Amino acid sequence: MPWFLSPDQRSRVAIRSWVRGTGLVTSSLSPKTVKRLLSCSVIQLSTALSARGERARAASRAPLAKFVFVLVALIIFPSALVATPDFVPTASAYHAYIDSKLILSLELTPKKEIFVEVVNMGDIRRCLSIENISVRMEDGEVLHFDSFLYDGAKSKTEGGDKACTRQRTRRKWELGYSFDLPEKVRKVVFLMGNQAFRLQPVSAAEFEEFAANVDKLNIEVASEYLKIFDLRVKFGRNIYGSSVRYRKVNVSPASDGTRGPVTLLSTIPKQTEQALKKKKGGEVEISLELDAKGEVIEAKAENFLEYGLTERALYEVKYWWDFTPAFDNGKPLPSTHTAKVVYRVEEPDED
Repeated sequence: MPWFLSPDQRSRVAIRSWVRGTGLVTSSLSPKTVKRLLSCSVIQLSTALSARGERARAASRAPLAKFVFVLVALIIFPSALVATPDFVPTASAYHAYIDSKLILSLELTPKKEIFVEVVNMGDIRRCLSIENISVRMEDGEVLHFDSFLYDGAKSKTEGGDKACTRQRTRRKWELGYSFDLPEKVRKVVFLMGNQAFRLQPVSAAEFEEFAANVDKLNIEVASEYLKIFDLRVKFGRNIYGSSVRYRKVNVSPASDGTRGPVTLLSTIPKQTEQALKKKKGGEVEISLELDAKGEVIEAKAENFLEYGLTERALYEVKYWWDFTPAFDNGKPLPSTHTAKVVYRVEEPDED
């Protein structure tokens, strides 16, 4: 390069050489752009390339920004992922459950029909047996359904005893029955695997909104984060129901002889957040008064555990455990009973 050129002239020559050497003139730049490029200095070129690079980086950050937004939403609104823990199982014609893998609903219609819908957003097949649908009338009487109906034109007593839903699909069944169906039911529980899914009673308006939002969900999405974000957007804080592990005893709820009350279904309550942090556990013994249908009239704790564990145990036993009453020569009677709730502390694994 000639020594008599000024610094600015030297930079222009260098730019021309670089542009021609890289083939940009004939490959990706218009003649007008090339002309402007050849007439600019190094400083001007550097500024222009920097601005262009910043725009490209901003475009590349868009997917990352979306992911960060989803993550922040999950951190700020964790309650949207957790069902309501302490609702009371009151009577309603509509009941619903939501989590990030499963949506369940039970609906009673004015035409004396009862429908169950399962929306399986998880990666495994879900099956529900007819005997594992637990529903009670307002007076505490347990309702026993006959079958799942696959065709609404069939008899009310025809159909199958098990309904299965493949991963990322939804299905709806009418339940067959042979009793006088009430207008409202309460204490709706679906037993699937080792979990008891407790459906929460909702109003007609809430259920209509719930059903409309379910229709809008993209249940085929595989990403757990996107599923949770979609639920958060559609339902907000209206996440219904709760789930808990359970134990079930296969004993007849009725008897022709004489026997005391029996615990048919017991749930395993989750520890409170404070108890988990403090690694506190223990046992709560609860004295019960049962009516002739096995419903809990009164529950009283005989000992006390800190951090809300006693209150949690009373809630579970009073509202969600199932009992048979005592029988005297086949006649059900009011009785007293004892329940025990055990909280176990999981110790960290030793290396």
